[in-house]
Amino acid sequence: MSKLAFGLAGAGGVAGTGAFAAYQSGLLSPKPLTVKEALSKDGYQVVEEDEKFKEFFKEFKSSQDFLKELDNHKKEGDDLSKDDDGNKGKEALKSLCSTYFNSTDKLDNAIKWCVLRIQDKKLTTGSWINIATDDSDKSDWITAFEKSKESMIKSGVKEITANIQKEQGFSHVKKWCSDNKKLPINNNNAGILENAISWCSKA
Repeated sequence: MSKLAFGLAGAGGVAGTGAFAAYQSGLLSPKPLTVKEALSKDGYQVVEEDEKFKEFFKEFKSSQDFLKELDNHKKEGDDLSKDDDGNKGKEALKSLCSTYFNSTDKLDNAIKWCVLRIQDKKLTTGSWINIATDDSDKSDWITAFEKSKESMIKSGVKEITANIQKEQGFSHVKKWCSDNKKLPINNNNAGILENAISWCSKA
């Protein structure tokens, strides 16, 4: 298994393992699965909207590995490291992801840069609670803790116990949401997605 698949599996379930298995099974068949076929088989959702490509580019462009991958997909003379609005970068990323999807050996990078994560899910009601680096969002997370405490206990979230109070508990809910919303949407993470929508959102 690739390093990425191991990393995703350790983040909170088995995020990459299923896709790897599907992909690997394709390699054992007469005609290998394309990366897009392997992702679809395991329930991943690929990026399709222009605005999401732009968001992803702006999020990942601080990574030199990411920019290096985009080099062969940018227009001649473009300096994507200075593309603050993401209009040039999104086109390069669309081209890059298309190349990944049509390949049979770029699964890891496709999962890393071209599929939707739980945090990218559009909610039918309410919105995701902001995850601030300080306690400016404390009141929202206290409400989330009070709403979700019993459900989190039943689901076995080890930091949440019957005796924990809101002043301590809210930060554990916030951390759970911060960690698990980064996971990709796929079949293996369906339960995590359901819990995240319940525990990490507000009306």
